[in-house]
Order: sequence, then structure tokens, then C-alpha cells
Amino acid sequence: CEVSLHLHVEPAHWGEWSAVLLDRETNFVDIYNPIDYYSEEFWTAAEHYFKSLDNSSDLAGGRYASAKALAERRLPFLQGYSLGQICHITQLAISKHKLLGYYNGAVVPYDRSTSMLKCRCAQQLRPVVDPPAVNNRDGPIQFRVADWDTARLKLREIMDSAAIRGSESVPLSN
Repeated sequence: CEVSLHLHVEPAHWGEWSAVLLDRETNFVDIYNPIDYYSEEFWTAAEHYFKSLDNSSDLAGGRYASAKALAERRLPFLQGYSLGQICHITQLAISKHKLLGYYNGAVVPYDRSTSMLKCRCAQQLRPVVDPPAVNNRDGPIQFRVADWDTARLKLREIMDSAAIRGSESVPLSN
């Protein structure tokens, strides 16, 4: 890509890169932009919709897959928004408005999310006592409270692993 006369390639975060066509306007939506361009009425409609979801209506895992599923539902409050804008809306609904969160890899209404459970436990200064199980190929995993020595050890393992891969940073989940 770097040698193409039609592309501009530049490094991005965490070892990623981007390539854009030189003869096209770059009007991409930065889904991580913290600026909320949407009206109060918009967020009220979004809140009503997300709170009305039941277990069978959970969105797919990840922001992109969830945004795509929302776009396919042709919701009135999302009319006229591009998929990139809906990804940005999904990100803001998770990170800023706390209308959505994650549970077992799926995007769900915040009230049913692991994020909400962790937040409430933190506010009450208590550990996550009965956390939801997360499944992997070996079966369910339970969250555990770590002491400081264990936390430091695991953080060192994560940083060493990143250094071996040639990365100077590690992306963190919300």
C-alpha cells in the first residue's frame, strides 16, 4: 500500500494503520470522539428504545456489529444517520450516557450489563460478589478480586506480552 500513488497510508493506534484514497474526501466518523453532537430529544428516544429491549433483543458483541444490527432495525430515531454515525452513537451510549453495556460479550441495556454491576459494587465499596459467568472454550470463568501483588504481577505479564509483540501500549476495555 505504501508505494501506491493512489493511497495515503499512515500509522494508527496500537500497531494498526489506515489507508485512504488520495482523490476522495476523508469524511470518516471517529467513533471514539467524545463530543456528543446529538440532541437531548435524540437521547431520550434512544433511552426509551434501549430500556425496552428484552433478553431476546440483545445486540451482537462489539460496537460495529451492534451498530449494524441497530441500523438494520430501521429505528425512527436513527433515520438519516450513517453506519459510522450509529457506531459513534453506540460508543457514546456505552461510554457517556450509560444506556448500553456489555454482558457475556453482547451489548445489552446498561441495567443488565456487567459494567453496571461493577459500578454499583464500586460505589458501595464492595467486591463483585456474585458476578455473571463469562464463557470461554473451557467453560465458565468467574471474576475474582485480586490483591495488589497479583494485580501488579498480571499487569507486568500484560506489559511484557505487549513488549514482545513490539507494542508500546495496551488498549484497555471500558
